[in-house]
Amino acid sequence: MTAPDSTAHDTPEQQGSRTRPRGRIFQASTMTAMLEGVYEGTTTIAELRRHGDFGIGTFDRLDGEMIVLDGRCYRLRADGTAGEADLATRTPLAAVTYFHGEYDWRITEPVDAAGLRTVIDNWLPSPNLFYAVRVDGQFDHMVTRMLPEQHRPYPRLIDAVAGQIISTHTDLQGTIVGFRSPTHMLGVAAAGYHLHFLSGCRTRGGHAYDFVLRSGRVRIDVEYELLLRMPRTQDFRSACLGRGDIAGEIAAVLQGSPRP
Repeated sequence: MTAPDSTAHDTPEQQGSRTRPRGRIFQASTMTAMLEGVYEGTTTIAELRRHGDFGIGTFDRLDGEMIVLDGRCYRLRADGTAGEADLATRTPLAAVTYFHGEYDWRITEPVDAAGLRTVIDNWLPSPNLFYAVRVDGQFDHMVTRMLPEQHRPYPRLIDAVAGQIISTHTDLQGTIVGFRSPTHMLGVAAAGYHLHFLSGCRTRGGHAYDFVLRSGRVRIDVEYELLLRMPRTQDFRSACLGRGDIAGEIAAVLQGSPRP
C-alpha cells in the first residue's frame, strides 16, 4: 500500500472537474425517516444530478439500489435487472456530491472490508467530517444485497430487511461508491461507512455487504457542507422519528441483519 497523494497527479478529466463545487453533499431525507418506513420518493433523479455526479441512495418504495458514478445514475433491482435510471424517477433517500479525488492511493495487497475501513480511517485528517469514498479495483469476492419493492402499509426498515436478496460475486472488477459519516451525525446519515458496489459491466452490484479487494485505487474527498432537503409529505410529517435504538437498527440494516 502506498500513502495517499494530493491532486497533483489528477487526470485531465479530474483537473477539469475542479470548476465544480468541492466539499458539499446534497442529501434528500434522513436515515431516521427510512427507519420509520418513509419510502415514497420526493426528489427526482434529474434534481439529484444538479447537485452531484457521485453518490448512493435508493428509489421510490425501495425499488432498487442507487449508484451515481461519473455523472450517471444506475438502478439495480432485486429481480436482477439493471440500467440507468429515468430522470423522472424519484428517490426517498439519496446523497450526492461532485467527486474530485482529493486523496489518492493504491492498494497492492489483498484486504477485506474491515481492513480497508481501517486503512482509510488511519489516513483521514479527522473523524468528525464527512468523506466521499471511491474504490476502483479487482475483487476476489463481493457480497451485495438488495431489497424488494415495498408496498403499503410500509414496514419499518429493520423488518423490510428480512426480505433482502443476497448475492455473492467472485473475481470481478468494479467500483465501490459511498460515504463515511461522522458519529455525531447519526440519524441524519448512517454513522460510519455506507457503501454500494457497481460492477465494471454496470449490471451487478448493490449495497456492499462484504468483500475482499485484491488490488485497486482508493480516492477520498473531504466534505465540509451538508445540504439537507426534508420530504414534504404527510408520511414524513407524521412519522415518529428518532425513537428506539437508532444506532443498533442502522447497524443491523447496513450489516444485513433482520430483526431477530
